[in-house]
Amino acid sequence: MAPKVVLMTGCSSGIGLSTARRLAQDPDQRYLVIATVIAMAEKAELVAAVRDAIDKTIFIKEMDITKDEDITRVVDDVIKTHGGVDVLINIAGVPSTILPERASRAKIESIFNVNTIGTIRLTQAVLPHMKQKKAGKIISVSSLAGKQGMPYGDFYSASKFAVEGFFESLLSTVKSFNIKVCMVEPTLVKTRMLPSGLSARNALINDDTIHEIDRRQLRFLCDFVSRFPALSVDDVVDVLVTKCVDVDDPVFRHLVVPPETKKALGEAVADLTGEKSIATVRKLIGAV
Repeated sequence: MAPKVVLMTGCSSGIGLSTARRLAQDPDQRYLVIATVIAMAEKAELVAAVRDAIDKTIFIKEMDITKDEDITRVVDDVIKTHGGVDVLINIAGVPSTILPERASRAKIESIFNVNTIGTIRLTQAVLPHMKQKKAGKIISVSSLAGKQGMPYGDFYSASKFAVEGFFESLLSTVKSFNIKVCMVEPTLVKTRMLPSGLSARNALINDDTIHEIDRRQLRFLCDFVSRFPALSVDDVVDVLVTKCVDVDDPVFRHLVVPPETKKALGEAVADLTGEKSIATVRKLIGAV
């Protein structure tokens, strides 16, 4: 059986790099991975991780998903060279911690261009081919923040909520074409985004032009995050591969959380009134 062609974004580090490595080093060589990075200058860590598999089971391509010309070039090349895209894995994303009233239009657009619009545009590019062959799988790494709004992560959450809405709507129609859609929704993960978020929150705490209520809530949030049992990258990759990539008919949503928090978080996001969700989040910032 020919290997499945997997097109991936966000492969320079973290979840994307680890997923690309795992698929490229599959002992049965079931996958041919097209791993993309925003710029070739950022491929060093990926190259070191998959060195023996390069140009065998993994090919590294440059693609900035905020540029339509990059998306078109890469997708067209993959279809021409490898016959199509069997699996699309959207992982590229950017974090954001900012006071909502201080975000400029340019800042908001930069977050949505990567987390939402770029992901949607790449999905649009592979859909005609998948529909034509009546087969395919689209997997996107979202976040718990795409199900439950996070304090001082307003725009990150908004961008992930938008992605969730797009793919939930998409799934209802593309199932008729035998196209599968999956969302992987982790909580905090030990990637570069974790210290980046901490640094951004500390910068706000130390900004004496910010209202003391916000600073107090941010201090409480930092303390909470420091104690929260963050997931390892492998925790997320295991779910992505074993419950989405390797499964013929996977379910749509995969919430990835530490076992000790699963019950409380599940109840919060399932509450139709939204009150449990808001109450849960307000505890993170010491509010009642």
